[in-house]
Amino acid sequence: MRSFFEKLMVLLSIFSIAILFACGKTSEKKNPNPGFDFNLPDLNGKIISLENFRGKVLVINFWATWCPPCEEEVPKLNELNKRYKNEGLVVIGIALDKDSLNLVEPFVREKRIGYPILMGNEQVLRDMEDFSGVPTTLIVDQKGNIKKKYDGAFDKDDLERILQELLH
Repeated sequence: MRSFFEKLMVLLSIFSIAILFACGKTSEKKNPNPGFDFNLPDLNGKIISLENFRGKVLVINFWATWCPPCEEEVPKLNELNKRYKNEGLVVIGIALDKDSLNLVEPFVREKRIGYPILMGNEQVLRDMEDFSGVPTTLIVDQKGNIKKKYDGAFDKDDLERILQELLH
């Protein structure tokens, strides 16, 4: 039977070897949810994926027509889209209504939504980690990494501060 000292020396040796192998390696911060992606139809039926926007900063807003806070966010999202689209921002709305097109198209026209609207599905919600309901807003950097997630209504000043950091 080994003594306490011998066991300690074995553990220290293993630890030292592990550190030697780890030295010199760099790690890149990965997307906290690298499986998040989407392939969703827009209002015309064209399939759009996250990959279509690589190189752009995204604000992805999950919403529904029956959600009052979602409706309140529309003018803010329209303003952000208009202000920053020439700097590399794309705002995307993902509608999560059950009766999709019959409700969403008239709502988009009435509210004069000026950014792309995609029709969400169960798969996009499964791919998102910890989805808690609408509204939910993600800020995604140029490499597709989720930088911030707002559960519930977003704080416009905080969102805009993050956008300015990512866009400049």
